[in-house]
Amino acid sequence: MYLRFGANVMKNLARVIAALAFSSLGTAAVAGNCVTPPNVNQLATEIAAGVNQSRRANGQAPLRFNRRLGQAAMVHACDMLANDFFDHRGSDGSSSQARVQQAGYNDCIVAENIAWGYPQAQRIISGWMNSPGHRRNMLHPRIEDMGIGITQGPKGPYWVLVVGKQC
Repeated sequence: MYLRFGANVMKNLARVIAALAFSSLGTAAVAGNCVTPPNVNQLATEIAAGVNQSRRANGQAPLRFNRRLGQAAMVHACDMLANDFFDHRGSDGSSSQARVQQAGYNDCIVAENIAWGYPQAQRIISGWMNSPGHRRNMLHPRIEDMGIGITQGPKGPYWVLVVGKQC
């Protein structure tokens, strides 16, 4: 059974992700510098809906939210904001796989899409769908879960989508 990302499901998503990220993985330095946009819940809902709409349009099952993937996504978004960089490799050298495993997600498949500076979720989904690698991540037929992290920096938001399948 898959969860749909409606208003009820996403209402407190960003707060839950941030709380989990800071309590389980984030350092005080990252947590102190991590700011989410005022409309983070709406943005996360739009990203989740866009991912699942794209999957359905391409014959794939929708993804369900996974707190551990959300935790890993938020930690990476906070790391990029706090350390002023944009890369799949963390400031500590970590990969997306290492971050999801540190969050307690036993992955058989994991992939990460990142974006920076885009003010609108729909533009990010369109951009990812027009990029072969990002599109492949979003439409992978075996993935089942997703997590989203969004932070607000002085030069625009950092967006992280982590998708995966547990072993």
